[in-house]
Formats: sequence, structure tokens, C-alpha cells
Amino acid sequence: MNRAVRRWTLLVAWLGALVLLGAWSVLNLRPSTDLSQFLPRGVSQQDQVLLSQVRSGVAARTLLLRISAINATLNSEALADASRALAERLREEDAFLEIANGDLTAAAAGTDPVLFQYRYLVGPPAHCADALNASTLRDALEQRLDELASGLAMLDKQRLPEDPTACYRQILLSMAPDQRPSRRHGVWFSPDGQSALLVALTSANASDIAAQRRAISAIEDAFGSLPEHSALRLELAGPGYFAVSSEQQIKTETLLLSTAASLIVALILALAFRSAALVALGILPLASGILVGALLVSLLYGSVHGITLALGVTLLGVALDYPVHVYAHTAGTDATGRRAVWRTLLLGMATTVLGYAALAWTSFQGLSQLGVLAAAGLATAALTSRYLLPRLLPAGYQLPERPWLTSLQSRLPRLSRRSGTILLLASSLVLGLALSVQDNPWETDIRRLSVIPQSQLDKDSAIRAELGAPDVARLLYLIEENQAALLERLEAARPDLEGLAMRGLIGGFDSVDRWLPSPGIQQARQDQLPTQDKLTAALASANTELPFRLERFQPFIDAVQASHSLPPLRVEDLADGLIGTRTGMLLTAFGERWLGLVPLSGVVEGAGVDALNDIAERHGMTYLDLRDGTAKLLSDFFTEVLEKLLIAAAILLVTLALALRNSSRLAQILLPMTIALVISFLLVLLVHGSANLFHLVSLLLVAGLAIDYSLFLSRPTATAADRQRSLFSVSVGAGSSFAMFAMLSLSAIPALNAIGFTVAAGILCAYFFSLLLARAAPDSLQWPQASPLLGSDTPMHRDYAD
Repeated sequence: MNRAVRRWTLLVAWLGALVLLGAWSVLNLRPSTDLSQFLPRGVSQQDQVLLSQVRSGVAARTLLLRISAINATLNSEALADASRALAERLREEDAFLEIANGDLTAAAAGTDPVLFQYRYLVGPPAHCADALNASTLRDALEQRLDELASGLAMLDKQRLPEDPTACYRQILLSMAPDQRPSRRHGVWFSPDGQSALLVALTSANASDIAAQRRAISAIEDAFGSLPEHSALRLELAGPGYFAVSSEQQIKTETLLLSTAASLIVALILALAFRSAALVALGILPLASGILVGALLVSLLYGSVHGITLALGVTLLGVALDYPVHVYAHTAGTDATGRRAVWRTLLLGMATTVLGYAALAWTSFQGLSQLGVLAAAGLATAALTSRYLLPRLLPAGYQLPERPWLTSLQSRLPRLSRRSGTILLLASSLVLGLALSVQDNPWETDIRRLSVIPQSQLDKDSAIRAELGAPDVARLLYLIEENQAALLERLEAARPDLEGLAMRGLIGGFDSVDRWLPSPGIQQARQDQLPTQDKLTAALASANTELPFRLERFQPFIDAVQASHSLPPLRVEDLADGLIGTRTGMLLTAFGERWLGLVPLSGVVEGAGVDALNDIAERHGMTYLDLRDGTAKLLSDFFTEVLEKLLIAAAILLVTLALALRNSSRLAQILLPMTIALVISFLLVLLVHGSANLFHLVSLLLVAGLAIDYSLFLSRPTATAADRQRSLFSVSVGAGSSFAMFAMLSLSAIPALNAIGFTVAAGILCAYFFSLLLARAAPDSLQWPQASPLLGSDTPMHRDYAD
């Protein structure tokens, strides 16, 4: 079989394998959209409560809607009509548990059969269990008569025969938030009256992007069906909306920026090698790495997160360096020279893979997936470049001459190792000063660990402020063995919390015991209910000289009598009602015990927090600030990652030491990398103010690239031509990688911007200092003849083209 046939056979086989892997991915790969995979796994009980609220709490399920006029042709009354029409349509959708816009008529129209049945056991006593004597019934009937005369009875007129004391109405009112926005024309409005406001509580968690996408589509479709929608503007905010919009935005920006970067990289490679065939072949190792990495992650984790896949593909873009090294060193190099190049390439790959492998140990499943995907993909790209690409190179291909490289190499200054060490110490000192003025260099605000543009976060804050709900991230919680004990402790704490609200230390609070008292309270109210005869007599006395017909109130008398035999109401009984999910979010199973939550709003810093901690201590509760809690969790996570990276760095150092077996050459490799990392980290702090998760991932990549550049630029060579080829391959690889990540740095998405900026800055530092320090490397440095890791007598280093 001649060389041409072997080349085509190998190419067809490689392409066939990629097609099979691609087909398997299409049929079996399950992209995950659960954003909670990018949260750490909690260890303590408080961590678990914290993460449950971040993932599926009330705040995580809430969507905020704002309707405003595009021009001045619509007045506030038209906006109110649009708000009512939109709310009415959305209440018919299964995607929502609750739609609130301040419309009391709509709020009172719905009836929860179970809650209505139990109203005299669970409702506010003044309007329910305590309102069943002659004098209170008289007051209630007179109030209903006034409402009928004024027209306000439309709120619950249909329930008058069964509920003349408006007990059920008071239960609904007790569920309303303590802090409410201003109202105009019967619905919520912004303080300036320019926008109508709505709040939607979704059935699905914010992390279920598919369900959130359906909910948002339902909102947009309902809005689009409004008669005057073309003159209106709809704005959305909230975790679910961010999850959907950021997913789409990251896909769009990644596609656009990656396409632009790919075109630039292809142009650079085409100009460098003057061969369209080589540019096309260079894609195969990258494609192999992506497919193998995704396959491995899918087998290990059951699915691949969409963000993991997008970021993994981005990070694997540097795998294009491997074909560049192969192209530059295969043509015009003898077998001995090529074996030395392969050792350098494989050693550079091994060190970078070790850095990525450290991510697989983290508590973030999404980040762990990213580590596995990047490490496996990079190894695959390097190995296919080493063992397959040389066989596919066109016969007789010669590297184009680049005389400017010789000129550049001769004019570059030399940076001695001593000067490099001084530079490292100086930059480290500046970094130390920058760190000293910050309490914590790590970004621990979970909202910034995001793909969410700052403009979206600002809009969310503005709508929350207009709704009068500036604080949704604080709560009290307690855990008990059973529902009854938990409800009793919530009831005991309520007077203290009401006292804080009266003193203005908190804006308000929400507690399930407002409409679900403990079994003991329910039993006490049940015992005080009047008999049928006493209630009939009291009602007759109350109706004296009033126009009501007593026989119309027989359903009311029957309901009170039926309440005598009801068992205590439980969370499970409300599961299928209007407030079932809301109840379940405030009182829920927690392992074999029960978790009770008391969301707080308008907490005053200092005095309010201190008072809440006192109440928590008295009643066996725990005060939890979700932002502070997640900040601590993320801070602990960074500590954990740094510890593991130190272990990875130690392994990397040992690997290089065993491979090189020369302390001088080891120092020559590590010095540029360390300088590049220090300066890159310093630039991140100066430009972004703090380093987040994505900066950390990027610094790992910078370390790998710096080692790769140093290995090739300071590689012992026999001729000036070899040095020129190394300079050429590193320059082309660094230029193409820089172009790719510089494009990402233009993204408005914080995650992509962080990765792009950090890696682009790191590439410049790594290339520049590797090049300058390599100029000072003594030619006497040689590869060990029998390295225990990369010995040249192994089949791994025999050139396949020979």
C-alpha cells in the first residue's frame, strides 16, 4: 500500500470515527440546563437549607413583570387594563402557581375548597372562630350590607350565604405581603405611575430552564394577544428569566464570537502555512477532543451541562496549538529531531491536563464536568495530533520560509534568569499590595458568578424597588421532628416578629402559621364553636331589623357544624389547592424531619439583624442571609480549590522534574509561567476588582500555555533552523489563541468576558516572557537520554513517518 492510499485510508477512518461519535452524541447526549450544578454541594445543615432556597425557594421561582407605554398615547388606566387582562390570561396557565398584580377582585374570586372548608379552624379568630356570637355577627352583617350598597360586594358576593363574617376573605388578606407597591386603578404601579407591575410564581424551579422557557413563552404569548400590545413594552426579570435569557445569550454570543475567532484563526493558519488542506486537517484533533470529552462526561455524570459544553469548547480552542507544532516541525526535521519535538509536545499536554484535572475534584458539579471535558479533550487533541496528523501531511510539504523570524529573533533583548527573578519578585510585591487593600480577592456574590449582564441585574433591582420588596434574601428557619411541633414554634415566635415589624426593624415576614395553625390551636378553636341551636339563635338576634333572609344563611350554619368533626388540617391536605405549593415551600420535608421557613423583607442592617438573631436564639431558630451564606460558601469553595490546585502544582512540578531531570532547565520552564500567572492575576484584580470562578479556570489555562511556550522556546536544539521552527510554531499558536480569546473578551456576558480577558492577557505575558527568557537559556541544556517519563527508547517516540 503506497503512502497516498495509507493517507486516504487513515483520513476516511478518522472522519468515520468522528461521524460515529457525533451520531452517538446526537442520539444519547442529554444536555442539562440545571444551573444548580454550578453551585457547590453543601456540607452542613445550614448549607443544605441555603442551597435549597437558592435553587427552589420562593425568590428563585419569582418572575417580575413590568408593563409600560412605548409612547404617551396610553394613560395609566390603559396600563391597568392591560395588567388585569394579562393576569387573567396567565392564571389559566399551568406553568404558574400564582399571579399577583394587586387586583383584589381577582384575588378574592378564587376559592381553595379545603382551605374554605377549614376556615373556622384556621382563619383569623376575630373574623372566624370568635365572630360567631350575636354581637360580632351583627357587626359582620352590617358590614356586608354596607358593602352591598357600595358595590364592593363583588369581591366575594357569591360566598355571602356561606361566609357572612368574611372569614375566608381575611385568610386571603393574611397571605398578602406586608410590603406592597402603590396601587392605581386597582392594580400595582411603580411610584411614578409610568409602569404597571405584576409578580408571577412559577411551578418549576428557576434551575429548570426548559420549564422556565415555557413559562416565559406563555407570558410573551399572552402579552402578544393583548389588543394594544403594540403600544406597550413588557419587561421581565427574576432568576428564571435570567436563566433562560442568559442561556440564549451565551449560545448567541458564543456562536458569533467563536465564528469570528475561528475565521481569524483560520486566516492566521492559512497565512502561516499557505495550505488550505493543513487548515482543514487542523480541525480534526479539536473535533476529536470535543466529542471524546463530551462522551466521557456523559458517561461519568449522566449528562453534560450546556454551559459546561460551551465553556469546554472555548477552552479546547487552544488545542489548535498542537497541529501547529506538528506542521512546523514535521517538515524538514529528521527522525531524531522529531522525537524531541514529540517529547516536548506530550510533556506540555501532560502538564496542562494535570491543571484541568484539578477542577474535577471540586464541589461544583458543573465545574467538575468542565475539568473532565477539558482534560480528556486536550489529551485527545494532543495524541491525535502526534500520532495521526504526521501521516496525513501532503507529500513533500515544506514549511514556508519566514525571514522576518530570523530578524525578530536577532533583535530581541535577552532577559537573564536573575532579571526574570527580580521581575517576579517585583510583580509579586505589587500583587501583595493589591491584595492587602482587599478583604477578599475572590468574587463571592453568587449573582456575579453568572452569565447575566450587569444591565439585567440593574433592571431586576429597579423592579424590585418599585414593588417595595428590596430584600428577598433573608429568612429564619427551624427544623423539627414533626409538623405539629414546628407550627407551635412558629406561633410562639410570631409575636416577637410582629413587634419587630411595628418597630420598623423589619418590613414584614411570611409564615405558614398565618393560615395553617398548629393542631393544638385548631382543636382549641374547634372546641369553642357554637352548637347549631346557639348559632341559629345568635344569627336571628344579629339579623334583627336587618333585611337579610335567615334561611339564606343555612349553608353558613351547616359549615360551622361540619367544622366540629374535622380532623386537624395538614400541609398534605393543601397540596392540590391554590396555595398548596406556597405552603409546601414554607413548610417542607427535610430528610426525616420538617423544615419551616420564615422569609423576611426590609431588614434593617445592624439593629434589625441583631434583633433577628436574638429572636432566633430564643426560639431555637436560625437567621440566614442568602447572600452572606452563599458568599461564605463560595469563599470556602475557593479555599478548597486553591488547596487542590496546590496539590496539582506539586504533581506538575514532580512530573516536570522527572521528565527534565535538570534543575536549571526546570527553573527555565517555571519562571516564565510564574511571572505570567502573577501579572495576569494582578491585571484581573486591577481591571475587574476581584477574581471569580471563571478567572480561576482561565489562570489554569494560562499556566498550561506558559509551560508549553517555555518548553518549545527553550528546547535544546542542534541548529538555528530548529530554533526558528520552534519560534514559528509558538508564535503562530500564540497568535491564533490570542485572537480567539481576545474576541471572547469583547462579550457582554461576564463569564465569557472573564475567560477572554484573563487568557488573552495571560497569552501575551506567557509568550513575551517565555521568549525573552529563552534567549538567555544556555545551549548546553539537553534533554535526558533516558527520561523515566519520556524516554526516547520507547515506541511512543518513534516517528510514524519513517
